[in-house]
Amino acid sequence: MIKASSAFPYEEYECKICYNYFDLDRRAPKILECLHTFCEECLNTLHLREERPWRISCPVCRHRTPVPDYRIQNLPNNTKVTEDFPLYIDSDPLPQDALPPFPPPLHPALVALRREEASGASSVSQATPSTTVSTATTLSQDSVRYDSCQSCKRVALTTGCVCVIFSFLSMLVLLFMGLIFVHSHSIPPSPAGPICLSVASILAMFSVVVTWLICWLKYRPDHETGRASSTGNSRRNA
Repeated sequence: MIKASSAFPYEEYECKICYNYFDLDRRAPKILECLHTFCEECLNTLHLREERPWRISCPVCRHRTPVPDYRIQNLPNNTKVTEDFPLYIDSDPLPQDALPPFPPPLHPALVALRREEASGASSVSQATPSTTVSTATTLSQDSVRYDSCQSCKRVALTTGCVCVIFSFLSMLVLLFMGLIFVHSHSIPPSPAGPICLSVASILAMFSVVVTWLICWLKYRPDHETGRASSTGNSRRNA
């Protein structure tokens, strides 16, 4: 029994949130841009907590993945897991947790849009359809703005990492050369040693500052709550 369990890695075929095995239905293995895989049911629950419906944050690395058409079921499946179904379920006799009788609800932003569309179709006035179109346009514009911001953020993080690595290597070289010049018994003493050590200390401070900026840029919270509340107030006023 121990040999069979070690030969078949069950952990690759279970969701790391609910620890149930993946299937081809409501627990389909959905892979994110960061290559982490979770079941569709758990991702739906996390998606409902997002302020913006076009993205979802990975619970492991916090990377945000765009959600096509604001639906988790449109995310790609992990084909490595789906190809082995139902082998890993048939090989393990342990029972799985029962799913709720109904699938999770839609994101509140989509529910609001559908309500506005329904009210616009039943109403004679043209104000509500125009509000629906403007709301959908605002969501699409915010989505494009968010994607461009994420691209700029990746470029800035990559450039910062390259600068830190280059500064750190240059600091080590200058530090080594400075120690050699300082401990050399030349008369008169060479000024190259103190100069190399001074430049190395400046590079060390530069590396620390850039590293702090990278961490701040990567883990800083998004300032989108105010925009979300203003959008909601404009909808209610309309």
